[in-house]
Amino acid sequence: MPRFVVVAGPGGYPAQGLAEALGAELVNVEHKVFPDGESYVRIPSRLDGKIAVVVQSMYPEQDRRFVELLLLIEAAHGSGADHVIAVVPYIAYARQDRRFREGEPISIKTILSSLRAAGADALITIDIHKPESLTYFNGPTVNVDPTPLFAEAIRGEKDVVVVAPDRGALHRAESLAMKLNVPYDYLEKFRDRVTGEITMKPKELRVEGKTVILVDDIISTGGTIAKAAEILRSQGARRIIVAVSHALLVGNALEKLVKAGVDRLLALDTVPPRQGVEVLATGGLLADTVKELSESHGWLT
Repeated sequence: MPRFVVVAGPGGYPAQGLAEALGAELVNVEHKVFPDGESYVRIPSRLDGKIAVVVQSMYPEQDRRFVELLLLIEAAHGSGADHVIAVVPYIAYARQDRRFREGEPISIKTILSSLRAAGADALITIDIHKPESLTYFNGPTVNVDPTPLFAEAIRGEKDVVVVAPDRGALHRAESLAMKLNVPYDYLEKFRDRVTGEITMKPKELRVEGKTVILVDDIISTGGTIAKAAEILRSQGARRIIVAVSHALLVGNALEKLVKAGVDRLLALDTVPPRQGVEVLATGGLLADTVKELSESHGWLT
């Protein structure tokens, strides 16, 4: 029977936890950059008869991590793997999911179709920006919901409400609120007709005296979440906890959040950890997903 082997790329941050949860061998790839800037990767052992689980997030150095991932997928097949599952906890370019202006690409379409073309038999990711984008892979995909991890980390908090920073993230707020059995809402924008100033407030809920959980998929520069935190503080929120899947934290983003009054920042191990962030391990969730996907496609028989 084929057995799993976890292949950890240079961006394979959750790979060790995934391998432990699967009870699988962990293979760390060899990698370097040639003097001319080209990427080199090598899987140092044969994968004959194996289900190769190639783990590689696309941050930081998004472009290099992407190319390395393509090369690793091809290398896994070349090393004899029966099947290759690409586990890409954070997929870069997911926010460019349509042509916002004439002449732009649908970047996520190119990324996902390229993974399939390189030989990935299936794709697993975590909380992709728009789940419907996964159709571009044109093969088996799973978008892992990290809500159980956030719910467990927050369960001891009192007087909780969950708030999305905008309507687009409302489904994330709803999912977490259902797990915690608490109310949820999103921030609605209002423009002053005289001054033109934009303010935000929860559409329906009052947050005075509450512990507010701000939930979203990505923090990049931190501007949106910091503004939301400031507004919620001004409306009487007692505590503010940010629960975000992918904490990119570009530049002084973390400083912005602290200054805005964020008490806790929870994030997943999909990107490198940063001091001041409570990192939640995804290995167990990913292992369950890998097993379920493999069983559903008959790869374990």
